[in-house]
Amino acid sequence: MSTQEMDRTKFVQWLLQAAEDGTLMIPKHDPNLMDITYTSYRSVLSYELAGHLKEFIESQKYNVTEYENKNHPDSPLYLRIDPHPDSGFSIPASGVTANSPSATTTLDTLVAVSGKVQGWHLFGESSNEILHKIWSGDLVLRGTLK
Repeated sequence: MSTQEMDRTKFVQWLLQAAEDGTLMIPKHDPNLMDITYTSYRSVLSYELAGHLKEFIESQKYNVTEYENKNHPDSPLYLRIDPHPDSGFSIPASGVTANSPSATTTLDTLVAVSGKVQGWHLFGESSNEILHKIWSGDLVLRGTLK
């Protein structure tokens, strides 16, 4: 789907379908699988969010900003999800350093991508890292989903 066709209703439907299919939280980002380490940095969703993904998506207590990811032309949709303060998820994810079984960094933003292989899934990201990707030209702002 091209970025011009994206709207909030479709976005929510796609995320709910991925949650229903069990693919929205891939093992790499699952906090319940911290005993599996990875050789590179990764993010994990918070335990609270991981246990309530469908409810969070349905609540729509978040803002969604659409970007085009220039580094992934086969699946360029990059959707930043900023939870509202009343959502209960002010820290929706954490960062985990390479080869570590423990989260060490709080991440204030979620990102939804439609990976070519993995389909729609979520991961955590720092809003500062997203700004860096915008400044470097990796992400191009497309707008806010209404």
